Amino acid sequence: MIDEEVPVLIVGGGGCGLTASLFLSDLGVRHLLVERRESTSVLPRAHYLNQRTMEIFRQHGVAEDVYALSAPLAHMSEVAWRTSLAGDGELDARDLHRMDSFGGGSTAAPYAADSPCPSTNLPQHRLEPLLRRHAEERAPGMVRFHHLMEEFTQDADGVTARITDRATGTTRTVRARYLLGADGGRGIGDALGVTMDGDGGSWNVISVHFSADLSRWWSGDKVLITNFVSPDGGLVSRYGMVAMGPGWGLASQEWALHFHLPAGIELDLGEEATVARVRELLKLPELDVTVHQVSRYTPEAVIARTFRVGRVLLAGDAAHRQPPATGLGLNTAVQDAHNAAWKLAAVLGGTAGEELLDSYESERLPVARRSMEWAMFAFRNHGVLHAGLGLMPGAPPETTRANFRALFADTPMGDTLRARTAEVFATQRVEYQAHDIEIGFHYDRGALVPDGTPRPPLDPMGSVHHPVTRPGHRLPHAWLTRGAERLSTQDLVGRFGGFVLITGPDGDAWRLAAKEAAEAYGVPLEVVAVGTADEPAGFRDEDGTWSAVRGTGDDGAVLVRPDQHIAWRATRAGAHPERELAAAVRRALGHPDPAPAAGATA
Repeated sequence: MIDEEVPVLIVGGGGCGLTASLFLSDLGVRHLLVERRESTSVLPRAHYLNQRTMEIFRQHGVAEDVYALSAPLAHMSEVAWRTSLAGDGELDARDLHRMDSFGGGSTAAPYAADSPCPSTNLPQHRLEPLLRRHAEERAPGMVRFHHLMEEFTQDADGVTARITDRATGTTRTVRARYLLGADGGRGIGDALGVTMDGDGGSWNVISVHFSADLSRWWSGDKVLITNFVSPDGGLVSRYGMVAMGPGWGLASQEWALHFHLPAGIELDLGEEATVARVRELLKLPELDVTVHQVSRYTPEAVIARTFRVGRVLLAGDAAHRQPPATGLGLNTAVQDAHNAAWKLAAVLGGTAGEELLDSYESERLPVARRSMEWAMFAFRNHGVLHAGLGLMPGAPPETTRANFRALFADTPMGDTLRARTAEVFATQRVEYQAHDIEIGFHYDRGALVPDGTPRPPLDPMGSVHHPVTRPGHRLPHAWLTRGAERLSTQDLVGRFGGFVLITGPDGDAWRLAAKEAAEAYGVPLEVVAVGTADEPAGFRDEDGTWSAVRGTGDDGAVLVRPDQHIAWRATRAGAHPERELAAAVRRALGHPDPAPAAGATA
């Protein structure tokens, strides 16, 4: 017997599942979210929110609330490397390197030019309650924590799941047309027989979330992350620490300290031992420390061979898991949900066929693989930095300390060693200035119409972004004005679904074409003219940015999907714009091309 029916069942109430819920609500899709835990995460593990994720939050009315709690750019614009936080020895509390980061300092101009949203920092244990509140407000009674999916089966028409309310022990049977697996890899993929490929990890990471007043010693008001490379050697000599708010910069009250151990090594992680370890590593033996959580995890770099099995879509950690370097895990998960949500809405709304869901895998799997590989690359590059300091595995402690003394010496060789350090450490921009990795990802095939143009040049270090309207790429940001109104091109794509056709000042031919296409396929399709000053519906290109990146003539057009990615573009209005646009909308919705009429010839 079926107790409840919903179009979509979401399993998992972390960042991926909660964002999927609020996206589906905005798109008018009824759904049920179940999460086995009683509450959102108590761990601050994921914390960095990149520009693309904040653009998505902006589209769906969440960004303002995130920014109200998160770190201002002024307090996360620098990353530091030091020998220790404090201490009074000759090699203690010495700076090794500092790098502008995340859109601050020297990176501010390109980050601001390419997005209406600055990146920010909000730990998982503060972000998830905010997302849960939004999800519950948009889907009252349909976001259910402390509910466990015991098992599920699927058939040609949907998914049947047994779900237990862990508070009451009551089990109900839920029938859904689709299941979105956002369970963090805790069983859905295994139940489907999905293989994860990659590096399963060979080290343990210990994370200590604690409170302490470090305002006298922290690396600076602009610093979000400090990486430590200790000259002392020992079991833990490479570790990092992140400010976790709720105040920021020197005012941060909470911190996360991370260090890794070789396989097979065990430490006492009791509260007393952990407090002693924190004091020892920070070289503050009298520090007043309150430990909140100690967690252990094994970083992986693995990806599912498929993101879709029948009626089940895998997203977030259920589909791909990567080390924390570059902060791509949660961000990629949110972007998975964003991609899946509009496609599920289109299929369930009858404007698209099942084939559209195939594009979820063809689009997101390559992006997730690139993110996974990049995160592992950035993580391992820290070893390059250590080698750049002259540190060698197995070297005796006296040799290590001698290297550091030489590095800080006021000698010509000291100058050379410091210059080398600066050059080698600059390569870690692959983690802290990964601007193009964060917003430049694109889809080569899927719910789009390729136009045969080459992709823009890729910066091999992942920093330099080239905005384009090539199909499959994210809609470039440009500021537009209309009277007193000022908005980003990305704001043209609303939170409630629908396509947008951006035309030039001579784009009148596209209006009738858009009306016909919208009626033919049953989708909202808004036409926006940019570049005209005298048409009431037109927007003015504020500083010429849009004209520089649009890739079309004044009579051309760019078709944008509900997820702000380009579906198609026409450099000029041809003889039959209505046919061109209808074909583009059809393919963007996953409909097959019509069969040629009987007797037709090529």
